[in-house]
Amino acid sequence: MTTVRNEPESHDASIEELLRAVGARDEPSSEATRDVMSAVHAEWRDIVQQRRRQQRVVAWRYAAGVALAVLVSTFSYRYLTPEAAQVASVANGRLMASTDNTDPTVRAIGEFIRVGDIVQTDAQSRAAVSFPDGLSLRLDRDTRVTVDAADRITLASGAVYIDAPSDGAKGSDALTVNTHAGSVQHVGTQYEVRTQNDAMLVSVREGRVLVTSPTSSDTGEAGQVLRLNTDGQLTRSILAATDPYWQWTLQAAPTFDIDNQPLAAFLQWIARETGRHLVYATPDAEAAAASVKLRGSIQGLDADAALAAVLSTTQFRRYRTDATEIGIELAPIDSSTPSRPTR
Repeated sequence: MTTVRNEPESHDASIEELLRAVGARDEPSSEATRDVMSAVHAEWRDIVQQRRRQQRVVAWRYAAGVALAVLVSTFSYRYLTPEAAQVASVANGRLMASTDNTDPTVRAIGEFIRVGDIVQTDAQSRAAVSFPDGLSLRLDRDTRVTVDAADRITLASGAVYIDAPSDGAKGSDALTVNTHAGSVQHVGTQYEVRTQNDAMLVSVREGRVLVTSPTSSDTGEAGQVLRLNTDGQLTRSILAATDPYWQWTLQAAPTFDIDNQPLAAFLQWIARETGRHLVYATPDAEAAAASVKLRGSIQGLDADAALAAVLSTTQFRRYRTDATEIGIELAPIDSSTPSRPTR
């Protein structure tokens, strides 16, 4: 007996019959095609423009961020970075100043000297710098100094003269002068530090100083010159306070403004600047000198000429003393009466 199977209809045949029944699709009209293409193009254009706008916004935000960073950095540099401390001001002469990042320029009288400044004089000039506590720092010709701190300087070449208040003004005994051979500190004094190729010379005019090397410390007294070489060897010699060697320090000194100053103050200044002691013939003369007020100026006069000019306008005059003193007395009413020297 033969069995006949019922085979399933082919799927391809079913699809073919379905397509035959449906028939061919109608092609869209050219107008419809244009409308669709226009819509697609418009949509594409909107997408492109939107992306460009987004890119411009991102770019603007980036640029704004960079600009803000620059502004913040500039503000921080100008207003948040601490300015170097002002420690002194130019008092006399021609002084050049610079920093590690700037070229030397002339600092006029009255302009500030700051921590970090490199100050110098040339072969034709001397200068003076005044500190708030009354200390005077004078630079000889061809001198170069770095201001390391308010109480510390480094002498690279040349010579400096320090005139510190003798009354122990606050801070006046703190200045340290460093050199390649050692350092110097003082206590209410006048002294010079000068560099040499292999040593430093410390000449003490008044008071005393402490000279320090890596291996020792020594005290220098008035009238002494201490020579400390780079090997630490120290030698001493003698230099009088009135020696002509000191003349350059007076040439570099700030001019004393006598206008409306007591005669006594001027006389004390002259004595100190010339290394002499001021003496009065009598207590009455000393009291009178304190009460006399001066007028005018001594600009351009050397010490002796200034002293003579000022005394000529008062009832005071000098009397004979030795070279280490300036003797002042009241002139007698009768000018024919000789003065009485007290020393």
